Amino acid sequence: MSAPEDAGPPAALRRIKLSDQIAEDLCNRIARERLAPGDRLPNERALMQHYGCAKGTIREALKALEVQGLVTMQSGPNGGPEIRPISVDAAAQQLRRFLHFQELDFAQVYALRRSLEVTLGVSVVGRLGDAEFRRLEANMAACAAANAGDQRGLGRVVEVDFHDILCDASDNPLLAFMCRFLNSLLRDLVEFRSDSLTEHEAFGAHNLESHRALVAAYRAEDAEAVRREMHNHMCCAEHFMQRLDAKFRKDLLSRRGANGAAS
Repeated sequence: MSAPEDAGPPAALRRIKLSDQIAEDLCNRIARERLAPGDRLPNERALMQHYGCAKGTIREALKALEVQGLVTMQSGPNGGPEIRPISVDAAAQQLRRFLHFQELDFAQVYALRRSLEVTLGVSVVGRLGDAEFRRLEANMAACAAANAGDQRGLGRVVEVDFHDILCDASDNPLLAFMCRFLNSLLRDLVEFRSDSLTEHEAFGAHNLESHRALVAAYRAEDAEAVRREMHNHMCCAEHFMQRLDAKFRKDLLSRRGANGAAS
């Protein structure tokens, strides 16, 4: 069967813009030379000479790297493109753009959370110091205050922040990123279609009780207790999401939902 007339040439044969080729080559250079945040790429004039192209082409290539979060442009006589670490937010936003065109539901999210949050929770046993415990205690106090003041949206947001504190203590960057990404979906993009005060109060009480039990297990460095509490917490949180008729907003490109989220 012949290809449709409007299919165009195969992707491999399509012409790639020179600026995109240069941007890709600069990415390879960053990897090949193991450039670290704070290191500099050559300035525009040097890049123009190296690639034999106009200033506009180089600027377009550098702008593409800047949009990706790989470089930031420094001004002044010694300025130029400076390597910077890609933030979690920038990487997560790319994943959100992908998921925007998919069907996403809480069964899928919690299938991952029941595994990843438990794994991460156990992995940070013994890694929490005084500073981390102070942050966790302050977070629980903020949750209690929000719940007592009937600030349901704020309470749900702060409850998710508890789990980000655990991510900060992890020495596994991939695991921490995946957990933090799921947390961001819940914090930013959930809306509750049920306004049942009783259910929201029960949800807030459950989250606070679970977080207190987790902190006690962490202080005792009891990995099995952490595993048990975190698993139960994830199962109960999913149950409350169903009872409150929680839904993901359709626009996953947005940053923050109006109604908060769930722990």
